Amino acid sequence: MEKLYHIPHSSLYIPENHIHEYSLSKSELDVENEIMTDLYLYEFVKPYKSVVFEYSRLFCDVERYNSEDEVMNDVGMGVLYEKTSDGRNLRKIINKDILEYYNSHHKKLNDRVNELLKNYNKLLFIDLHSYSDKPLEYELYKNLNRPDICIGLNKKYDKKLVEKLIYIIKKFNYSYSINEPFKGCLIPSDFIDDERVEGIMIEINKRCYIGTDFSKIKEFLKWIEEKI
Repeated sequence: MEKLYHIPHSSLYIPENHIHEYSLSKSELDVENEIMTDLYLYEFVKPYKSVVFEYSRLFCDVERYNSEDEVMNDVGMGVLYEKTSDGRNLRKIINKDILEYYNSHHKKLNDRVNELLKNYNKLLFIDLHSYSDKPLEYELYKNLNRPDICIGLNKKYDKKLVEKLIYIIKKFNYSYSINEPFKGCLIPSDFIDDERVEGIMIEINKRCYIGTDFSKIKEFLKWIEEKI
């Protein structure tokens, strides 16, 4: 099965011409950016097919739904964040022109999946994230169960695929949970009901690689790439 990795939150980059739109000082913004960013994830999947958002989620969060149905709107963290992870004001200007970056990224996702399906009958879309070992204040589900790996599934999923993933997780002696503390998986909008596209979210606890050797987590992802 061909695979495509989606890494939406690994960049720290905020365009200089938008810095004035933020309420925080530059140093405060840098700290918040590092807290919220899935640091290094892109480095881990460089050898594989991927779509990476090149901008910080503090600039635009392409993982959110651009609609009133987005649950994170309630805490000021929809597509364009208005609040920080601890509830402070983040932006003083909500620049809707930034939504062009959102639309462009989702078009790129759809185009890439469509391109791959020309050569492959099945595609596994892997939505790759990391998360803090302790719940952050903004999180809606602050369950203290913070396993090494969180598997995010939608209502419809391939059970055999999930069994293979769990086998690999156990092989590396990682703990895991399903849809806890984060749940669901983004699917490119043009392929939500397409039987050829399977989706799974993999969230890696930052304790598994921050401040330690990256080799184990790289090998773990290599197994996913080669064995599933």
